[in-house]
Amino acid sequence: MILLGVDPHKSTHTATAVEPVSNQQVGSMRIEASLADYRRLLAWAKRWPQRKWAVEVNTVAFGP
Repeated sequence: MILLGVDPHKSTHTATAVEPVSNQQVGSMRIEASLADYRRLLAWAKRWPQRKWAVEVNTVAFGP
């Protein structure tokens, strides 16, 4: 199983794939916040059929 961590920002998102047992990074990519690049991210993630997603959420940015 691979853990895919995503740090989303307004114009770009960074994703990192980590093997959780060894805590080793096995891949990383940065994309623009666009539909084409979201599709590229999903295609990149398919190389790990057993995967879980962890997406950072900044609730301060969304306000009350």
